[in-house]
Amino acid sequence: MRVPQNRDFRLLWTGGVISGLGSWLLIIAVPVQVFRLTGSPLATGLTVAVESLPAMLLGPWAGVLVDHWNRRRIIVGANLASAAGVGLILLGDTPARVGFIWAGLLLEAVAVVLLQPATRSIVPAILGTGDDLVTANAVSAFTGGAMRLIGPPLGTALLAWGGIGLVAWLDAATYLVAAGLTCLVRVADPPRPALVLREVPRHLVDGLRHLRRSRLLRGMLAASWVYWAANAALTALLVPFVVQRLGRDGGDLGYVIAGLGCGFLVGSAVSGRLIGPYSTQAVLTWSYGLVGLAFLLLFNAPTLWVAVLGAAAAGVPGSVAMVATQHRIQVAAPEEVLGRVGAVFYASDATAAVAGALIAPLVVAVSGLSTGLNAVSVLVIAVAPMTLFLLRDPAGAESR
Repeated sequence: MRVPQNRDFRLLWTGGVISGLGSWLLIIAVPVQVFRLTGSPLATGLTVAVESLPAMLLGPWAGVLVDHWNRRRIIVGANLASAAGVGLILLGDTPARVGFIWAGLLLEAVAVVLLQPATRSIVPAILGTGDDLVTANAVSAFTGGAMRLIGPPLGTALLAWGGIGLVAWLDAATYLVAAGLTCLVRVADPPRPALVLREVPRHLVDGLRHLRRSRLLRGMLAASWVYWAANAALTALLVPFVVQRLGRDGGDLGYVIAGLGCGFLVGSAVSGRLIGPYSTQAVLTWSYGLVGLAFLLLFNAPTLWVAVLGAAAAGVPGSVAMVATQHRIQVAAPEEVLGRVGAVFYASDATAAVAGALIAPLVVAVSGLSTGLNAVSVLVIAVAPMTLFLLRDPAGAESR
């Protein structure tokens, strides 16, 4: 896969790959460490909640800052703050000091709330909105999928070998390297009006108003919320599925996740060829529908390896949907509100993920595991006609 021949994008992309790998090293290692220290599933669950809450509560407000501050400096500062947060994790080395782990995760998560929309917004300023942007989004999704595949098992191995201290030091170092590389990026930053604190709510409303006026963006937001809520519900039920339906050890879930990751890499590689020639409506409609069909294959699999095949099949269109959504946000939203629009999508996805994880046990309690898995898979398929309807654009102005 070709990386755009642009020095500044390559610096930004390299920094993102390095810091992304560091983040994925901790994704399993931290909950494992918390459980080792406390022996409490509740404390371990709180770890996940601490990471999710900032995106839900602060995401849209962070977008206002991204649209008014220098985005390159935001990325540098967010990486430095993330490194500081990971440093706090090093202090949580006894049951009585586990609060330092939660404080570190909270600081890192708040920094990422700024980092995500700032990175999404600065790439079009570097590359424009043409073919290079499509390629950049596909490359970023591909490398993100690779980090997702490599990072968690590598982090778990490093945790067993050198303890949480080794993993945390490595993660902090990746953030510092990313900050240093971003300092070298040269990008034109247009003059922005000074941000007055009392006007922040008005600026947030301006961004939401633009979302409301764009049929394409508001349709994407609604469809994506249902999709990610259903996705999160199915993810929460993966362990019971592997243990109860397939009769396998819970650790075998790793094979299913690996299959999903492989599919994600394939989808990232082909997404660039689909986003340019076809409308966003067509790409997302087909992608959501195919993901739902693949979920039906996965959750009705008679053996583990058929389930792995189903997960891989879901990963391909799932990755295409993610790349298409990000690209359309970058192209459809004006530069002056891009941070706010991107942040609203980020917060919406996080809220959907939490809602789906909470709904999943209720669905199983009412209908049973098998029926619940199939019902939520069908809901994913239903997102396809929903997308077809919500993204209709009779004038054709926003369709591509």
